[in-house]
Amino acid sequence: MKLEELSAWLTLNRVVMRTKGMTPELIVELKERLAEAGSATGLLGLARARHQKSAVLGRIAPELRGFSQHAEVEREAALLEESGVSLITICDKEYPTRLASIFVPPLVLYVAGRLESPAGVSIFDERLPAVAVVGTRRASHYGMEMAEAIGRGLAASGIIVASGMARGCDTAAHRGALSVGGLTMAVLGTGVDMFYPAENKRLYEEIKESGLVLSEFPMGTAPLPMNFPLRNRIISGLSLAVVVVEAPLRSGAMMTARMALDEGREVFALPGHAGSKKGSGTNKLIKDGAVLVESAEDIIKVLSSNQVGAGVSQRQIKKRQNLNNNSEQPRLFSEQVLEDQQSSQKAAVQPVARPTSACTEEDLIIGFLDDGPLHIDSIVEKSGIAVQRLSGLLLDMELKGVVAQKPGKLFIKKIQVGSS
Repeated sequence: MKLEELSAWLTLNRVVMRTKGMTPELIVELKERLAEAGSATGLLGLARARHQKSAVLGRIAPELRGFSQHAEVEREAALLEESGVSLITICDKEYPTRLASIFVPPLVLYVAGRLESPAGVSIFDERLPAVAVVGTRRASHYGMEMAEAIGRGLAASGIIVASGMARGCDTAAHRGALSVGGLTMAVLGTGVDMFYPAENKRLYEEIKESGLVLSEFPMGTAPLPMNFPLRNRIISGLSLAVVVVEAPLRSGAMMTARMALDEGREVFALPGHAGSKKGSGTNKLIKDGAVLVESAEDIIKVLSSNQVGAGVSQRQIKKRQNLNNNSEQPRLFSEQVLEDQQSSQKAAVQPVARPTSACTEEDLIIGFLDDGPLHIDSIVEKSGIAVQRLSGLLLDMELKGVVAQKPGKLFIKKIQVGSS
C-alpha cells in the first residue's frame, strides 16, 4: 500500500472511531463509496467536499475537514513500516470473512505476527475454525486450570484459540494453546504495539512469534476502559463459537457471550461452583440455554456436528431471548457503549426513546469500587467519564445510599443489607 493511501486509511479510521460514527449504515456506505472512489484517498476527497449529499457520510465530513492529526498519522505510517505491522482494511481480500459479517465490523485491523498457518493458509481463512475462550480476570484456581486445559485441547485439535490477553482466563487459554505449539490470536484493547497488562509482556512476544496479535485501535493507544467493549465484539466476530470458562454476571466475558449470540455463534459455558460469584455468570448462561461443556472434547464434538456456523437456529434464538430479555440480568456499561454507537444513526433519522446510560455507568463505578476506596481522579481515569458528569453521578449514588464519600474525595461502595 502506498504511503498516501495508507495515511488516508489511518485518517479515516481515527475519525470514524473518534466521532462515534461507527454504525452499520456508515460502514456499508463507506464500502460503497470506496468502491466508487477506487481508494481511501479518493474517498477523503469526496467526504471533505463542502456540499456533502450523503446524510450518513456527512456525519464525519466536518471532522475530516477539521482533521489536525496529520503529524501523528505520518508518524504512525512510518511506525507500521518499521515494526512490520500490517494494516488490513475492510476492502481487502485478506479481511476475515467471519468478522466482516458482524453488525459493526472494524474498518481496519492492525495485525502483528504470523498471518499464515503452518500449512500456508491464512489464519483468517474461514475454513480454519477459531474458538474464543474467555473469562474473568480474577479467575480462581479452577478457572485458570480449565481455561488452560481447554486452550490446550482446542489447539491440539487444530482449532485457533482466540482471546483478549487479559490477566486470568484469557492468559491461561493463550498459554494452553502455546504449550502444544498451536495457533492463538490475541485481540487487544490497546494499540497492537502495546501489551497489557504489564506482566504479559513475555506472553505478548510469544503470541506474536507463533500466532498473531491484532487491534482496530491506532498504534500507541493506551488501555482505556471504553476500548474493551469494542475489543470484545472482534473476539466473538472472529470465532465460530465462544467458550465462557468462569465469569460473574457483570463481566466482559458475559458481554462477549451475548454478542456471539447476536451474531449467530454458539456459546459454551463451564459450570461454576454453586454460590460462587465468579461462576454465577456461566451458571446463568447454562440456565438460559448455553451448551454445558466440561472439556475441549465436548466443544469439538459440537463443532464437528456441523451445527455451528449454519445460521441462527431456533435454539440460539431462544437462548438469545433468554439472555437479552431476562429482567434479572443486569445491563453492562460496555453493552451500552456499543448500543449507543449502533443506534446513533437511527436516532438521528428517527428519534426514539432510548434508556439512559446512567444506571450502566453506575454499574461501572461500583465495579471499580469493589476493590476498595478510590479517589475521584482515579475513577475518572479508570472510567473515562468526564469529571463534571462523574461528580453528578457520584452525588446521585450517595443520595441512593450506593456509595459514601470519605475525606479527601475518596469514595467507597456501601454494603447493601441482604445483597448477594
